[in-house]
Amino acid sequence: MIKMYVIHVVIFIAIFFIARYIISQYVVDPTFWITVIPVACGWLLAPKPHVEEHQSGKQYGLRIVFSNKIIKL
Repeated sequence: MIKMYVIHVVIFIAIFFIARYIISQYVVDPTFWITVIPVACGWLLAPKPHVEEHQSGKQYGLRIVFSNKIIKL
């Protein structure tokens, strides 16, 4: 379970920094949007933690927004 959340956070942070770098190339003045847009991109694109109940127990995985496929850990 901890592995699932660690992977989620690492991917979110990577997407955040990439988006922030790209936006900082176009926006010269520090504004409200230079933080909001990377956070929104990270929130949308990072895989979300997903837990499934089975008879054998819980299965943990990550679900991507644009796909119904679950990446099992």
